[in-house]
Amino acid sequence: MTELGCVCCTNETEDENASKNSKYLISMGLALTVAIVVLETFFDSPEIDFILLGLATPIQVILGKPFYVRFYYTIKHRSGFTVDILVVISTTVAYVYSILSTLVGTHTTFFEASTSVLTIFFIGEYIEARIRKSTSGSIRSLLELRPKTATILKNNTEETIQADQIQVDDIIVVKPGEKIATDGVVVYGESSVDESMITGESLSVDKGIGDKVIGGTINKNGYIQFKATSVGSHTVLASIIGMVEQARASKSHIQRVADKAVRHFVPILFAIAIASSLFWLFSLQSIPFALTVFATVLVVACPCALGIATPMVVSLGVDKAARHGVLIKGGEYLEKLAAVDTIIFDKTGTLTQGNLQITDVIPSNGYDTTSVLQVAASAELKSEHPISKAIVTKASYLDIKPLEITSFEALSGHGISVVCEQKQIFVGRPKTKIETIPQDQLMTISDLESEGKTVVIVCSDNKLIGLIALADTPRENAKHIVDDLKKMGKDIIMISGDNQQTANAVAKQIGIKHILAQVLPEQKALQVKRLQEEGKRVAMVGDGINDAPALTQADVGIAIGSGTDVAITSGHVIIMKSDLHDVVYAIKLAKYSFAKIKQNLAISFTYNAITIPIAAGILYGVTNSLILSPALAALGWIVSDSSVFGNSLLVRRFTLSY
Repeated sequence: MTELGCVCCTNETEDENASKNSKYLISMGLALTVAIVVLETFFDSPEIDFILLGLATPIQVILGKPFYVRFYYTIKHRSGFTVDILVVISTTVAYVYSILSTLVGTHTTFFEASTSVLTIFFIGEYIEARIRKSTSGSIRSLLELRPKTATILKNNTEETIQADQIQVDDIIVVKPGEKIATDGVVVYGESSVDESMITGESLSVDKGIGDKVIGGTINKNGYIQFKATSVGSHTVLASIIGMVEQARASKSHIQRVADKAVRHFVPILFAIAIASSLFWLFSLQSIPFALTVFATVLVVACPCALGIATPMVVSLGVDKAARHGVLIKGGEYLEKLAAVDTIIFDKTGTLTQGNLQITDVIPSNGYDTTSVLQVAASAELKSEHPISKAIVTKASYLDIKPLEITSFEALSGHGISVVCEQKQIFVGRPKTKIETIPQDQLMTISDLESEGKTVVIVCSDNKLIGLIALADTPRENAKHIVDDLKKMGKDIIMISGDNQQTANAVAKQIGIKHILAQVLPEQKALQVKRLQEEGKRVAMVGDGINDAPALTQADVGIAIGSGTDVAITSGHVIIMKSDLHDVVYAIKLAKYSFAKIKQNLAISFTYNAITIPIAAGILYGVTNSLILSPALAALGWIVSDSSVFGNSLLVRRFTLSY
């Protein structure tokens, strides 16, 4: 992380120096170009041509140098046709022809064309570089989040060290108002922490012993000590920076199409320029006229706008999402997100609170509530499943002591099997051990499930000893989110491992009609694939861990998790705040971004469709003039690029009101 920071600082210094040099060169180019235009306009003598040559040469050599260097490497590495080839050939032809005209004394020069094109293109590249630099703000701001120093506790003594020297298990002291230096777990004290710069969550989060903290966040008002659990490139902040950089470097399908179009466009443009100039030569026009047509066609249709139409919007879209606490792992997923028509939501922990609570404990004959909970909690003690946590929490609350377990086996999608006091204990889905359940208990299970409750059975040596019913309430905004997505024309499906009755009860509260119930974790991906085979473009929304196969299979996997889950989630899009509103935000941002891409491409193609024929001289017979000169063509290029830049920058203003 520190190395990244140093590189960033170095780059900033280099950028400042380069910016100053560019400004000096632009000033020189403008001054000399204006002087050339004035001399050519008000003075008409062969001697003036030598003065023009002297004024034009510094521009051709100094401002033209970066174009010539890139032109050389393009030819050397056979990189195909590029914009630099257009600039170099058009200005060199104009410049060399002007030199020959000056030496021979024909008094027909194009110095104003070559100098104005190079100056305007140089200005355009400078403006483009400045705008591109401004779009990199999210990476720079993320790098600035981490403090340079930290206070660690050694032998009960506070010691200030560089943040990059922190080791795992170091105890770090954080006072009110200070930044948290790295990821860790609170071991002393209480405070509220501002995590908005990482998760986008505006409200401070209360932290106490055992809670996780994220490097780069701000301790608001309490004194805490935490143990470092991740340092350097393994922290949440480093993971986010890596994801954003990777996403901005990746290419969407539409961008690859645009790149391919640019590669084919340049040779076609050359063909048009050559054909146009030859046409006018054969039409008995002068050589200067034909050269003007040739240079103007090459300059006017410079496909820069086409080349930046997509990557700039993708970069801005990814940055905008990251600032809001939504991480998109690549431009391709931004594009796919804009196109999804079907959204599958996992039920538990996604549409619901995920905080199951026990509502009923029904013991079988010969057992009581305490013994059923004791056996169940003992079996579930090592499991991280929400049902397990609810059972263990309830037993702990009632001060029920766990029994000793000698073996443990998690049966994915079915339950837990353990050995306790030499008896085989099973806690899990009724369907798995349905042969052990008496008929009257089956009726009880059916009644509980009709109320939207999840029922697990507790068996000892294949004998039912009790039922435990749990309930999980929908998130308070779940129905609102589902309604919003329906208004956007999305088909909403809820998928759950619960039985049909339980799933129906929850879906009814939220307003979802399409339900896939009793689906095991490994079967969720198959359900996603089935929908894809039907032609659906599917987004899967889940917790990023249990739903990993389905998230990976989906066109876009949207993982709902906390900031500390970033490095391990399987999603293509990560919702840092665990807020379903951000699912709508991500989809609408993606649609808005790709609307801008389509607008940019339309601007670029429309500009070229209008200007290329004019530059080729299609209006010459009507107006008796070419309309466009190389200098005007270069100005047109800036107008086209500026339109695309301005339209792209509107992505920064995207907002979603709830």
